[in-house]
This record gives sequence, C-alpha cells and structure tokens, in this order.
Amino acid sequence: MHIPERAFQKIAVVDGAGRKSRGYNQAMARPREFDVDEALDRATELFWSRGYEATSVQDLVDALGVNRASLYTTFGDKAQLFGAVLDRYGERINGALLKALAPPASGAEAVRAWFKVLIEMATQPRRPRGCLFLNTVTGCTTAPEPLLERVTAAVRSTTDRLQDALGRDPQLAARENLRTLARFFAAEGHGLGVLARAGVRRNELETAAEVALRVLEPGSRLAEARRG
Repeated sequence: MHIPERAFQKIAVVDGAGRKSRGYNQAMARPREFDVDEALDRATELFWSRGYEATSVQDLVDALGVNRASLYTTFGDKAQLFGAVLDRYGERINGALLKALAPPASGAEAVRAWFKVLIEMATQPRRPRGCLFLNTVTGCTTAPEPLLERVTAAVRSTTDRLQDALGRDPQLAARENLRTLARFFAAEGHGLGVLARAGVRRNELETAAEVALRVLEPGSRLAEARRG
C-alpha cells in the first residue's frame, strides 16, 4: 500500500534567456509516495533491535523516511505503531514458529523443528538477534499495559503449543508430566533466544537444543518422572 506524502524540492527560477534570476530558489511542493508495508518492516526491525523504550519518534521518522505528520496520520502514535509491529512480527516471525508445532508435527521431531526455526529466526545475519516478544517481556516497562499483556500472552502460549505437539506422539501422550516437559522446552527455547541476542553462534545454540531434547530419550529422569 502506498500513501502520498508531501515532499518539497527547491527549483531555480530562471529568466527567458535561461539564466538564473539572482540565484533565487523557490520551494515547490510535489506529492511523493511511501510504501506502508516497507515502512512497517523498518519499524519492526527498529523496535526489534533497540526495544520499545529506546526507540524515539524521531528514530522512527528517520528510519521510515517519512515526516512526523505522515507517521501519525498513517500509524498513530508510537504505541499504536508498536501494536502494528507486534501484529507484523506475529504473522511473519512468530507465525513460522507456531507452524513448526502445528499438526501433524508431533513429539521430539516437532520440538526439534521448532528449535531449528527459532534459532534460524534469532540469528539471521541481516536481522536483529533474539526474539522481539521475549526482548519486550524482559526489557520493557513503559509500553502501554495492553501491549505488554499481548506480548506476555504470546510468550506464555508457547507452553500450550509445545504440550499439544508433544501430546500428538502416542508414546508421550500418556506421560503424566507432559505439562512439565512442555514448560521445560519453552524455557529452553526462550533461553536460546536470549543467548542469540547476546551473540552466541548458531552452531552452539543448535548443540544446546540437541542436549535439551535428550530428556525425551528412554532413561531420562525428566522423561520418566512420576506423577506429582
């Protein structure tokens, strides 16, 4: 979607002979368009990289290449733009994570696929590292409460998704500690996101994920945990 924006271009005033008239410049308005989707992608990367608190309206104006009036007209204030960013991130980034756990994926392979996508998303060379949702939960206190609640709910829902995926494996479905296993993997995944944010290399994160998956192997104390 393209939104017209008023930009200004100075032109030199000339006389009939083609000579500049005393070096006088006149400002002439012309319409210019900006791509809303592209602007939203830039805003997402800025919030993802710097966080909500450290991102100013001027930072957004500079990164998006629009003036303040266009920013407010199109997206609203900073909080409203952040809400749109959360939607964007949820669809494009978090959506890929949820897809890894969706049916028919099940058991250890579902969790392994989830770890793989999580690590890939958190360590893209041309993207901010880590997870926007997790970064917000752990490092933001000034965003409006409804936005913080949305992010917190998204992070917490990971446990439910993991439990559903684990439960689709007949051998795991009967486990009485299935919820505990789901919480364990959720905690591991969130931890990997934090480590990615800190700059830990992808191969090291992948090794850590494989170690975590060992709890599902026969003989593991957590895998064999009794009721209660």
